[in-house]
Amino acid sequence: MEMLVPLLIGLTLIWLIGRGTPWNAKLLTLAVTLAVITLIILLERSGYWPEGWQRR
Repeated sequence: MEMLVPLLIGLTLIWLIGRGTPWNAKLLTLAVTLAVITLIILLERSGYWPEGWQRR
């Protein structure tokens, strides 16, 4: 739940901001956002994320 709520809020914000944009731009934005989130999670869990930025 700790990761799900920020993810849903971020996706909702992207959706609301991009209401006037074409579908392919929305899908590309969503794909890039999910890729960045996934990369950050993988870096954090594998130990490559800086210690000062980790939540405990």
